[in-house]
Amino acid sequence: MPLAWASVYSQLVMDTLKITVNGHAFIGVLRLLGFHVFRNTYKPMLAESIVEFWNRQYFYFKELMVEFFFLPTFARRFRGRPALRMAAAVFAAACFGNVYYHVLKTEVALVHADPGAVWTALQARVFYGFILAIAITASMRREQRRRAAQDTQSPARRMLRIATVLTLLALMRVWAIDEASAGIVQRAVFVRGLFGL
Repeated sequence: MPLAWASVYSQLVMDTLKITVNGHAFIGVLRLLGFHVFRNTYKPMLAESIVEFWNRQYFYFKELMVEFFFLPTFARRFRGRPALRMAAAVFAAACFGNVYYHVLKTEVALVHADPGAVWTALQARVFYGFILAIAITASMRREQRRRAAQDTQSPARRMLRIATVLTLLALMRVWAIDEASAGIVQRAVFVRGLFGL
């Protein structure tokens, strides 16, 4: 069991480093060409909430999801119900937008027009998008309550929040790994095994 937990945390670190290195390479080239662009990644492992992690980890992908999915949904739907409006916009970006992006990346199944192969390749990603949207929505609501309560920032509480966020993200990454041979059931068995069940 400790080895399984180590693999889950290592996967999160490896994926974050991969995004960081690739993003910094593009940003570095753009800055050398004279463009003043923001960093793609800024200390994601110090995030104290899931929302903060996504704002720090993959800035330009998050902005793409906001522009194409979050803002149109937020502007047009559920205007009289603010909580539902925010949740719908987050689901549009984090779930639908994320899955749509990965559907476009599965070009082999799309070229062969094989919906079964697309579903097999993406069923875990669809579940990941769903739990990611739930996690971001809950994190946004929690952040709003924390700001309203003016929560104190003791170092122990800060470290506990960071550890909680990293653990949740590491568990969610199990569903996001692009491994076609591991279906949704196998991943569920693996996660259950992490807790000794």
